[in-house]
Amino acid sequence: MIEMKELHYFLVCADKCSMSNAATALYTSQPNVSKVIKGLEQKLGYAVFQRDRQGIRLTQKGKVLQQYASDIIDKESKIENLPMQM
Repeated sequence: MIEMKELHYFLVCADKCSMSNAATALYTSQPNVSKVIKGLEQKLGYAVFQRDRQGIRLTQKGKVLQQYASDIIDKESKIENLPMQM
């Protein structure tokens, strides 16, 4: 099962185009970010990033995942901010 943490890390990496810069933004280490992304890719069965010397770029499937992940994170935020009483 995919965890929210994995989706959050994925979205930050996609935004920063760098796992090192994502690690800084997430207040963690680059090896930890790489580990989380690798675990996500293993669960999904496909690569979400193409890696090269300039950094990382979304694959075609990664671009689709980015849209879904953004929606999921947005909905999670809305759920967390529901008023206690309606």
